[in-house]
Amino acid sequence: MELQKIALSKLDDAELLFQSERYSNAYYLFGYAAEIALKARIAHRFTAETIPDKRFVQAVYSHDLDALVNLAGLRTELECARKTSPQFDSYWSTVSDWSEAARYDMIDVFNSTAMRDAMVDKTDGVFQWLQSFW
Repeated sequence: MELQKIALSKLDDAELLFQSERYSNAYYLFGYAAEIALKARIAHRFTAETIPDKRFVQAVYSHDLDALVNLAGLRTELECARKTSPQFDSYWSTVSDWSEAARYDMIDVFNSTAMRDAMVDKTDGVFQWLQSFW
């Protein structure tokens, strides 16, 4: 539940940055919100009184969204959503191009807008899709 709140907070902060024309930082936080949303799903795979596989735990520290989709057990669902909705497919392509290294980049208004739209679209947005698995 805590990771879900953090993901939502990052999404809200990204929107505030975007509205303030802080496009590079907004872009970075939109991607980070997706990462944390995936990790919120992954956290459900940990169970009390069970020691998880060390490789699995180490892999969770990845920033690679495609790798995190696999760890979250959402690969089949992602492929189905991409086939079902060309818009979602386009949005996922935009979001999955994100990297934690973006914190060092200057992102223009066009790329930041594409990331924002991909994350927050009420019908086919990536964040809404991720939330459906919480």
